[in-house]
Amino acid sequence: MSILDKLHALIDPKLKDTFDKKAYDPAKDRAWVVNRLEATKTQFASTETTRGGGKRWWQLANGVVAFSPTRRDGHPLVINGQTTLFIPSERFNDFLATMTEAVDAGEFDKEFESDSTAGTTVRVKTPRAPRASSGEGGKGWSEERRARFAASIEARKAAKA
Repeated sequence: MSILDKLHALIDPKLKDTFDKKAYDPAKDRAWVVNRLEATKTQFASTETTRGGGKRWWQLANGVVAFSPTRRDGHPLVINGQTTLFIPSERFNDFLATMTEAVDAGEFDKEFESDSTAGTTVRVKTPRAPRASSGEGGKGWSEERRARFAASIEARKAAKA
C-alpha cells in the first residue's frame, strides 16, 4: 500500500455533514419559550383583546383553556404525548408558572431538540356566537335588503332582454 492510499484511507467525505452542523444551544429555545409563556400569562390576565405578537397559544371556552405551545421552529411542543393540553381556567396561571420552572430547569430540552412531532394533535374549535337571522330564509337580511336585492336581480334580467 502506498502512502497516497494511506492518506485516502484517512479521509472521510461523510464527515462534512458533521462538520457543517452547528452545535445545539438549548438556552436559546428555553429563553424563547419562557418569553412566550410570559406573554401568554399577560394575555390571559388581560381583560382586553390583544393584537399582534403572533398567534396565541391558548383558547378559552366553558371555563377550560386549550393550550397548544410550539417550539421555536414552529413545530408543536409535545407534552405528555399531546400537543393540545386542556387545563381548568382557574388553574391556568399555576400551570404556566410550573411550566416556566420546568423549561428553565431544562426539562424540555429533549423535546426542543427532537424532530418528532408525534403527539396527539387536537383541533380546537371555539363555539361560534349564534347568528342573528331575521325573517325567512335564514340569511339574516332585513326585509328592506331583500327587496333591494330582488329589484337588482329584476333590473339585470330586464337589461338582458
